[in-house]
Amino acid sequence: MRLASLLLLLFLALLPGCDPTQPPRRPKALFIGLDGVQLEQYLKLGDATQLKQRLYHGKAYAGGVNGKASEQATLSAPGWVTLLTGVWSDKHGVVSDAESLRANPAFPSLFKRLRLALPNAYLSSIVNWPPINTAYLLEDAHGADVRESGLSDEQVIERTLQILGNTPADFTFIQLDEPDQIGHREGYGEGGNSPYLQALRKADSEIGRLLDKVEQRRRMFPLEDWLVIVSTDHGRDYWGKGHGSASEQEKTIFIASNKPMNKELTKPSIPAEMPGPDNLYGLPAQTSVAPTILRHMGLKLQPDWLLDGTPLLGDTGVRKARADESKGRLRWNSEANGYLTILKNGHVVAQVAARDGQWTDPDGMAQQNDYVLVLDGTPAAVRNRPAAKAFVIEESSY
Repeated sequence: MRLASLLLLLFLALLPGCDPTQPPRRPKALFIGLDGVQLEQYLKLGDATQLKQRLYHGKAYAGGVNGKASEQATLSAPGWVTLLTGVWSDKHGVVSDAESLRANPAFPSLFKRLRLALPNAYLSSIVNWPPINTAYLLEDAHGADVRESGLSDEQVIERTLQILGNTPADFTFIQLDEPDQIGHREGYGEGGNSPYLQALRKADSEIGRLLDKVEQRRRMFPLEDWLVIVSTDHGRDYWGKGHGSASEQEKTIFIASNKPMNKELTKPSIPAEMPGPDNLYGLPAQTSVAPTILRHMGLKLQPDWLLDGTPLLGDTGVRKARADESKGRLRWNSEANGYLTILKNGHVVAQVAARDGQWTDPDGMAQQNDYVLVLDGTPAAVRNRPAAKAFVIEESSY
């Protein structure tokens, strides 16, 4: 019996990254939300930024796919709720900035999912823009250990540094609002020292303080495995003052991380029949942030969660799952050799070779359906817009 135990320990020791003599690593996550940051403007700050020096980063898109069920306004409330739930507004229900709106409880945010899976986790939500906590995610954020709203950006940073230094800090979400406020007031401006660029430079410096604190904590607690994600809720219009529409500039955002990301971020996969402006829809969507954090925190992504985003850590599963309502067909991108399972409204309806890249629903798509494509244990959800409705919208656009 003892020999068998020793052989088991030897086997485990040979596994990559596995040391049976050490306790398991403890996942921690910090999600830094920068409101209304336009990536091209951020990149104008040069190579000495935290974004360039310390983070892996790439373009992504907000606002869903124009003309599809996922289409949503490039406004703050839909953007933040999408980032925190991993689904578009056709599911979470926050379609505008109206503070009377509440997220659909059928699609919980990170706060609720983490609380249910990890009852003792220390969760924090610290925001400048209050409605994130006090309106749209009121019920979910209520379960956080720390929920503070209406702070200045400086106060958000100071409070976050305290939490990172003095608490378990299992999952911390923060939102900085000044870049968006200054953009609305001043636009992009001109020259290398415009108010908007100054706001971005200040936000970048604040990111540096938080990264330093995370590094300090990692030295103190070597078994903590830290994921830091930085993203934004929407882009901006050509002048930098507005957002809310479906222009390429308003839909273009970014996702950055302290960890290398998988090919969903590093190698765009373009949907052939709907690439979007400048191949925008080949980029990851803002729905990828929530599943990435959930996976890092040790949760297995479940098909019945109907998450719209592809995780940026680990297996991608199929990529760019989408519905072609006019043909009653699901499409996806995949180079895998195996088979995927397709669920429709919670029931398995097909198993298809991943490389086929498409499957036709024999019942068509005249009604709204929730499909999930599961490959390598990773689910990718897509909701179709009823074909009749899609046809009416298409006709009215001429």
